[in-house]
Amino acid sequence: MTATGPTGAAGAEPTLVQLAEQAAEAIRALNHLTRPGVVGPSSPAETAGIVATLAATTARLPQLIGQLSSRLVTEQQHGRLRLDALSAAPDPATAVAAATSSLARAATYAARAGHDLDAAHQRLAHLAVARDETARRVGRHPRPTRAR
Repeated sequence: MTATGPTGAAGAEPTLVQLAEQAAEAIRALNHLTRPGVVGPSSPAETAGIVATLAATTARLPQLIGQLSSRLVTEQQHGRLRLDALSAAPDPATAVAAATSSLARAATYAARAGHDLDAAHQRLAHLAVARDETARRVGRHPRPTRAR
């Protein structure tokens, strides 16, 4: 992996925007494939795996958001940013401050979402497909009896 991203098959490196677009597209595809009436996950284990991956993905967002925010601050401090004519902000520093404040909140929410997804995964890891009709009605697989 290089500073801009993993090397593609043809040797071309995807841009940061392309990598972000790929992540968004993957989530869109998951949304599409898990709609009611579509096949969806084949088992609780597959659901747990998806949730675990989403937890890991979401847990990485605060780092990315923080790095993007730091980069904006650095660029602004070095005078490398300007506003377009339609901006409501009076100057780049105000715009960056507002953006980084929003990004900080987003990082906090992402960290919480990652934690909650991980907690859900821990619960899902104990679910399995019921093997008989009685277990399906009761909502859990009967426990085996122990010999005394």
